[in-house]
Amino acid sequence: MNRSLLLLSISALFAACATTPRGGSVADADLAITNVTVVDVERGRVVPDQDVLVKGNRIVAVASTRRITLGSDVRRVDGTRKYVIPGLWDMHVHLNADAPRVEMPLFVAHGVTGVRVMSADRPSVAPNVTRGLDMHRRWQAQIEAGTLAGPHLLSLATWPVNGATGITDQMPAFYKASTRDEGKQLARYFKERGFDFIKVYNNLSRDGYLGLTEEARALGLWFAGHEPSSFSAIELSNAGQKSIEHSRVFLRNCFSGADSMLKNQLQGISQTALRRRMVDEYDPKICAGVFRTFAQNGTYITPTHVTRRMDALAGDSAYRRDARLKYIPAPQQIAWFADANGMVASDSSVAGRRSFMDFYRKGLTLTNDAYRAGVPVMLGTDAGDTYVFPGASAHDELGELVKAGLSPAEALKSATVSGASYLGRNADFGTVQPGRFADLVILDANPLDDIANTRRINAVVLNGRVFGRVALDSMLAAVEVAVRPDAQTRLVAASISGDTIEIAKALAAGAKIDSLVGTRRALNFAAINNRTAAVRVLIARGAGIDLRNATGFTPVHHAAEAGAIEALKVLIAAGADVTIASTAGARPVDTARRRGDQVAISLLEGAPKRP
Repeated sequence: MNRSLLLLSISALFAACATTPRGGSVADADLAITNVTVVDVERGRVVPDQDVLVKGNRIVAVASTRRITLGSDVRRVDGTRKYVIPGLWDMHVHLNADAPRVEMPLFVAHGVTGVRVMSADRPSVAPNVTRGLDMHRRWQAQIEAGTLAGPHLLSLATWPVNGATGITDQMPAFYKASTRDEGKQLARYFKERGFDFIKVYNNLSRDGYLGLTEEARALGLWFAGHEPSSFSAIELSNAGQKSIEHSRVFLRNCFSGADSMLKNQLQGISQTALRRRMVDEYDPKICAGVFRTFAQNGTYITPTHVTRRMDALAGDSAYRRDARLKYIPAPQQIAWFADANGMVASDSSVAGRRSFMDFYRKGLTLTNDAYRAGVPVMLGTDAGDTYVFPGASAHDELGELVKAGLSPAEALKSATVSGASYLGRNADFGTVQPGRFADLVILDANPLDDIANTRRINAVVLNGRVFGRVALDSMLAAVEVAVRPDAQTRLVAASISGDTIEIAKALAAGAKIDSLVGTRRALNFAAINNRTAAVRVLIARGAGIDLRNATGFTPVHHAAEAGAIEALKVLIAAGADVTIASTAGARPVDTARRRGDQVAISLLEGAPKRP
């Protein structure tokens, strides 16, 4: 053996001794999870009777309980009849300004120890200002220092580069990335500002994308995100886009009309008919080429099935009464209700709702097909989007992946190893092994038997710090208190949900019945959500039936806009003036005609006219 090989062998021997203490030697550790079953997520197996030793924020040893002797000063966590997995990663999240009080505790309490933030800033009039990124970097430093309990902010994206959408005339023109040169300038700007990667979006022009990504590659800056409408999925993969978000990308690219859609030749078709075609005309031969390209290029897919599930279930009252809403700030709940309403209103017919459901279900099938074809899949939820609950929805998405056809072990791998591989951080994260960060979740049951067992969290270890069940419950309770709404917000929320008892309580607590919240009043919210009991109660309590909101819409306008026929009947019966025009000059009947709602048109045309 030559000298270099001998030295290498000796070094390896010492490294092994340092990470796997022999029986009788006292382990150098701060924390020991004893007699636990380790879930080997790489091989999809369990290894019982193990001690996991932690020093600082790193795992220093994982070995049989019989081989390790612990010092008296080592903190012990009893893992008997428990299972330990790596901390879960959610690779598609959005954080709000109050994330330290709301989202971050929710992530930790649900065992999510790492996140990829998909928009860490907003475009500013002043190009030297990156307030959002600065805020995220501050949180990032506090989390790593242990002064803020939150998941690792693993990678921070730019704002969505979406052409002219969201860019005002006062902002630098290159923000739009309309040309190759502007795209290159924007890539350099993002690199100079310190973003980790560029998020591309739907309306980015072809030239802008090509310039942006060419310069990004030259600068060593990743890009990921949506599928700009002027590109096929294969083109994006070949351009080096590191991940594409949302499983709908396969539906959009794998039906017989995909080329026509790419050439803007399907603009006359309704969205319902287009969804129907994507499902019914799916061609596995086309998708085989997409899968093959993704697999060859290492292009990741982040399916976010929980987002398409929302599209499918937006009209389901049980789905919309999710108990986890108590952890969501009331203004966000209101926005979620409005978004779900809009999803239903886009086509409330039986055929329309079925198209959403079939689209969602086909997306599940294609994720499994992609995975079997070698496409790397990583878990992401779009946390913060409508009915996507920070932390908790990671477990929902694990369930969706198993529903798609992945085994519990494969789904778990997508939430651990896969994200670490994507970021090139396998030496630090993704498995329960020496040298990895001590980000662990201790479970009361085996997740390989049933993926729902990832919800049975006994404790979370984050960066070497232990949060037991009592601490996790305290986090959840604190969030519930932090988001508790004031009386005015409670009135609006109750008007949206139709809870007449809560309406009375909110008014008793001081809510003003005709005060605007955003652009609407309580009666507007009740009308647009077709909450007839709430409409009656609010009118009885003195709500102004003909008051206009900021855009001149009365409650009658809103009922007509949403096709809320029962609420419209109640308003008309109560004497509402159906002739009032909005700021844009539209009467309620004009709104109903625009929607083609014959029932609403008949009601409005037949309503008594005021003298």
